[in-house]
Amino acid sequence: MKSPQPPESLDCTQCGACCQCFPIFAGVEDAARELRIAQETRPVEAHLASHERAYQLFPLPFLEACAFLASNQLCRIYPTRPDVCRRFTAGSPQCLEARQRVGFPSES
Repeated sequence: MKSPQPPESLDCTQCGACCQCFPIFAGVEDAARELRIAQETRPVEAHLASHERAYQLFPLPFLEACAFLASNQLCRIYPTRPDVCRRFTAGSPQCLEARQRVGFPSES
């Protein structure tokens, strides 16, 4: 039986699986740090918005991944990415689920 890859062997900067599988929201502070969040995504409707969920990055109409995931699987805003992306842990159960859902190997 194969064992899961250790988190340090998974490279978030080359993957993008989570960017294609889970809803992604950015907060007010995220948009202040990265101005393109407010320019290129959808504001959350006022009655549903919060300080941490002010902009919707994924899902969005006509996009199969986060608005900032480039075709080469690189995040276009990685240095200024939202806090929710910063908290997503490589090798976590959610990471491995996303990798499985998009067909990436999650085991060595």
